[in-house]
Amino acid sequence: MFGFYKIQAENKDSVYYATRSKFITDKTGELGVSIFNRNPDNQITISGVHATTYNPNDANTQGIRLQHKWLGIAFGYSPKSLQDKSRGTTEELDLHIFMYGKRNYFDAYYVGYTGFYIENYKRNDNLNNNFSSFPLLPNMQVNGIGLNYFYVFNHKKYSLRSSYLLNEIQKRSAGSFILGFSVNALGIVNPLNDLPQLMIQSLPEEMLVSGKFYGGSILPGYAHTFILRKLFFTIAPSLGFVAQHQNFTNADDKTRNRNTLAFRSIGRIALGYNSNRFYAALTGVNDTYNYQLAPKVQMQTQISEARLIVGYRFKTKGITRKISAQMDKIIKP
Repeated sequence: MFGFYKIQAENKDSVYYATRSKFITDKTGELGVSIFNRNPDNQITISGVHATTYNPNDANTQGIRLQHKWLGIAFGYSPKSLQDKSRGTTEELDLHIFMYGKRNYFDAYYVGYTGFYIENYKRNDNLNNNFSSFPLLPNMQVNGIGLNYFYVFNHKKYSLRSSYLLNEIQKRSAGSFILGFSVNALGIVNPLNDLPQLMIQSLPEEMLVSGKFYGGSILPGYAHTFILRKLFFTIAPSLGFVAQHQNFTNADDKTRNRNTLAFRSIGRIALGYNSNRFYAALTGVNDTYNYQLAPKVQMQTQISEARLIVGYRFKTKGITRKISAQMDKIIKP
């Protein structure tokens, strides 16, 4: 009986990998070295009488990434000299950890910002008439942490990591339904003492002093990659619900505790070239949360980025082959 089931399992595996090899080329055994430019665009919009958008002064990050088998390491640097002086100064800590398997995708993030400005102040007549440049909130702090999990159903024919990690090659157009689950927490501190009185008077309903927000989401979606020779285009939208607990204080000094249900969306897109050795891609992701703070007051947060990646794959030799063998002992391929 044991031998029979073992043969059946081997046959099932051989059929699986035979089908997968027609659609996907595995490049995880090679060493991918790439340089990248990351352009983040994170913001908070609170809509009441006015729609006010608060942005950190994000600067681009340049770096290098090494990718081999199950391990990826990236080093990046974001020089302060690239920050636009008219938008103030932002201190930031931006950490991302991800693991993309054939069928299971995990990513976790922590973002911490101190120093914001009001992006769309010209749409508010009071602010536009009294500020010649962006109103600055140097002590406004935002801290967010989250964990996302996605399951890819058609992993036999479809590889999402071929578009984002670029350690596989999608050879034929294919797609898959995906299902995501996530948890997140967001903290905001916006000291009123730092703000001109005119600003408080202009934004009474949506002036958030502090808040803590916790959520759990379910996100069904679909991902598809179109292939034209060695060129690829990927689109992967997900739309679902987030159950939230809110604890926040507005300018009226009243603290509110609310449990709500809201929409949440994640959009991913990628365009690039992927060959046996050379690869290049422009990728983007936008993660949008919605918060209903009051019947006529809403908050929306966005964690988004665009990333340009250019890289080359090397075959392992010498010391890199020895390191690769040790990696196989830790996690078997």
